[in-house]
Amino acid sequence: MKTHSTDIAIRGFHIDVFGHTNNARYLEFMEIARWDALGPIIATGFFATRNLGFVIVNININYRAASFVNDCIEVQTSVKKIGNKSIVVYHLVKNKKSNQIICDADVTFVIMDLEARKAVQLEGELRTVFEEL
Repeated sequence: MKTHSTDIAIRGFHIDVFGHTNNARYLEFMEIARWDALGPIIATGFFATRNLGFVIVNININYRAASFVNDCIEVQTSVKKIGNKSIVVYHLVKNKKSNQIICDADVTFVIMDLEARKAVQLEGELRTVFEEL
């Protein structure tokens, strides 16, 4: 996957009692960025017609700096690794103005057969979809 970029404006409801963006919000921002990156493929119905869904199985996140109300952040998203049944997506979150790194994360997910409720092998056209991102 080429690096996909998503800009997000920090709003008042993202801020916690300490005056900075609540840590859990970054997970939401990364999810928005993943949906943006995968949006064109999702829109084709590729996953829906095959009864497939995404399931997060692991998140490793490193917080490095704070962001504040009215900041604009950039979430860069790229595929880090494609395994037999899992995909690791890397997110880098930066302050758009200062270029300071706010956090980064590896997010591991599987593609699940929604009827069987089991992870599927990443092979054939399914694997190709992620290799071509």
